[in-house]
Amino acid sequence: MSKPSNKGVETKKEKIIKHAFNLFTEKGYSETSVDDIVRASGISKGGIYYYFKSKEDIFLEIAEERLRQRKNLMDNNQDAKSSKEKIVSYINWTLTGFFDENIQKMSRFTFEFWSVLSRNPNMADKAKERYKMFYNILAEILQQGVNNGEFKEDIDIESMVYIILSSMDGIGFVNSVMGISMTHDIVKNYIDMILKKIEKGD
Repeated sequence: MSKPSNKGVETKKEKIIKHAFNLFTEKGYSETSVDDIVRASGISKGGIYYYFKSKEDIFLEIAEERLRQRKNLMDNNQDAKSSKEKIVSYINWTLTGFFDENIQKMSRFTFEFWSVLSRNPNMADKAKERYKMFYNILAEILQQGVNNGEFKEDIDIESMVYIILSSMDGIGFVNSVMGISMTHDIVKNYIDMILKKIEKGD
């Protein structure tokens, strides 16, 4: 039996991912089965397993897209004139993304997914890999800011990166899971607080 063409492969994968994403956000990750995805997508179980080994793999494919978006932002941000511009752009893009309904959906099932699988060593390692990647990006920006004289020399970079990443996740949780809406003023105040902590005074 010949393999589907590349165009056909991509189309079916996109269809599986789209319906799986909708089910994850409507029913929750743990309550969605592969059979549910079969019924929603109209693609046989064998067809789904041709592209994905498991339900976890489908989630990871969805998560990778968000990961690529965030990484592309940082890669495209290298032409920014200052470290301040880079950090502000990254925080602003991440937080204002939560205004988008699809990102809110993504956040809801992401939080559930990691909580359901937090005791799975393999998935815990994947979560730590993602944290480390974003840690390295932000740590590099902060260190550049120190080196070029924009940021305070005594910044505890490890602590600041931890605070930024974990607090932005917390804002996403309150906004997307608890339904307590974030505002542009909150984004502005958050950025101002971070800058006040790291920028050199006049």
